[in-house]
Amino acid sequence: MKIPLKICAVFLVVALVAAPMVSAEKTTGYTVRPSSGNASEVTILVTDSVSQGETNRHQFYVGNGVNWLEVYHDWKDSSDSLTLTIYTPEWVKIGTFHDIDDGVIDGKIHIDIVPDNGYVESGVWTFDVYGERVATQRTYDLNIYQH
Repeated sequence: MKIPLKICAVFLVVALVAAPMVSAEKTTGYTVRPSSGNASEVTILVTDSVSQGETNRHQFYVGNGVNWLEVYHDWKDSSDSLTLTIYTPEWVKIGTFHDIDDGVIDGKIHIDIVPDNGYVESGVWTFDVYGERVATQRTYDLNIYQH
């Protein structure tokens, strides 16, 4: 029995579409969640200001044996929009975060960065603050707690 070429082609396309896709994207090795912490001691604190379209880069050393990082980025005015992009010491992008990513629109990003296994990678972490929508200039605090 001969199977027409068109039917074979249709079956081949269906089989390819039904097969699971494999992603070449590297996983970060971290889980990011809204923070439930109320850290009593600021490990790292910086105050700076940003304008519309401007990016400020802040780099901080994270030591050995840290179980998770708590990040508290506060610009106190939800009418302006700042983003926070976080990179590990190996330049793996953890993500770009917005005000809503901690579950509340309040002029803050308050998140925990938890390693999937072991401890937080020690070394210099990078935090880029971007003025996504800023009326004039916005002052902000960036606090990093090492738990």
